[in-house]
Amino acid sequence: MVTPAPIRAALVAAVFAATAAAAPSPPPAALAPGTYEQIDLVSKKPLPVGSELVIVAGKGGRVGFSINAVRALDSNQGFIAGGLQGPLPFTWTQSGRSGNCRLRFEAVPHGVRITQDVAFGTCGFDPGVTADGTYLLAAEKPIP
Repeated sequence: MVTPAPIRAALVAAVFAATAAAAPSPPPAALAPGTYEQIDLVSKKPLPVGSELVIVAGKGGRVGFSINAVRALDSNQGFIAGGLQGPLPFTWTQSGRSGNCRLRFEAVPHGVRITQDVAFGTCGFDPGVTADGTYLLAAEKPIP
């Protein structure tokens, strides 16, 4: 027996919808715990005087971070710490006495790109300092 065209179309649509719903979603981008060093985008090597990001794993998939941002020109700097509560990309925002701060964290191979919204605030950093940059996970050095 031949299935009529409208029923055949409905069956194809139902199978397609079931297959799409059952397909596994890609895993969320996550930051591995450790120290990340800001790199030069051309050489892909750590900057001689650059910013540093530290990631700490917390309970329930939460991630803590701290950034020591440095401007190589004059060594002005700043420090900020907080928590990321979702997969990357993630925008972290804080408002307070030390200044407003909005940072965008985006996954890159072996690291993270951070973009600071300087129009929103300085994050309490010294003049001319931002957290902007690409940071790669540094190899852990053994403790002697």
